[in-house]
Amino acid sequence: MLIKVMDDYGCWPLWVRDEVSGVYEPRDPATLGLSAGLVGRLASWQQWSESMVNLADPGDSRVVGAEEDAAFAAEGRVLAARVAEELPQAVVWFKDGSSADAAGPD
Repeated sequence: MLIKVMDDYGCWPLWVRDEVSGVYEPRDPATLGLSAGLVGRLASWQQWSESMVNLADPGDSRVVGAEEDAAFAAEGRVLAARVAEELPQAVVWFKDGSSADAAGPD
């Protein structure tokens, strides 16, 4: 199983590669057998992502500074590592290509 940890508006933060089509699709973390604590942390990270942009008026979005951007990416890498720990049969990586288990086949 190939899993990408990636934020996107209105989507789950875990993207699982379909074995047949090769397409990554968002998947509810609770359906993958992850612990409740990790599922909650992934949900919080997704909410943090969505708090950065006002989808109704993107020009009215709040400013995201370099420190927050770095902290957000660091949390994504930690989450990828946690998912890899809980799903040792999976290859898991964060969207920027850093790997929690092995290089992502992007």
